[in-house]
Amino acid sequence: MKKILFATFCMFPGPVGSQPYSESMADCASLFQNAAQWVKTDESADKLMLAATQWAEAAMAQANSEGLAVTAHAIWEKIDNKTEKWEAKGARVFFSQEFRDWTQYCRKFAKDRGIRIHR
Repeated sequence: MKKILFATFCMFPGPVGSQPYSESMADCASLFQNAAQWVKTDESADKLMLAATQWAEAAMAQANSEGLAVTAHAIWEKIDNKTEKWEAKGARVFFSQEFRDWTQYCRKFAKDRGIRIHR
């Protein structure tokens, strides 16, 4: 399992590989939250927001296990800030390699950490 995470983190240069898991989980939550804003139906948006919420809950639990005393409000504030960065890239971001890399990373990360994302 650790080999998978190591290989996954090596896919991303810079801070992702060196940041706490809770931070990466917040990154994944922001990916889904941003995507929810661009879909055509409320049903699709609700499914994406459910996934964002599941990542946020995982981020909070992970932060606590890392010894960080965080509130749900603080986690969502972090996710919202990360979502703003995705929003600034516009809808074209969904066709970018960066977005594909992040979705692949989040999928593998969820599987490795035993996080079941219901969408």
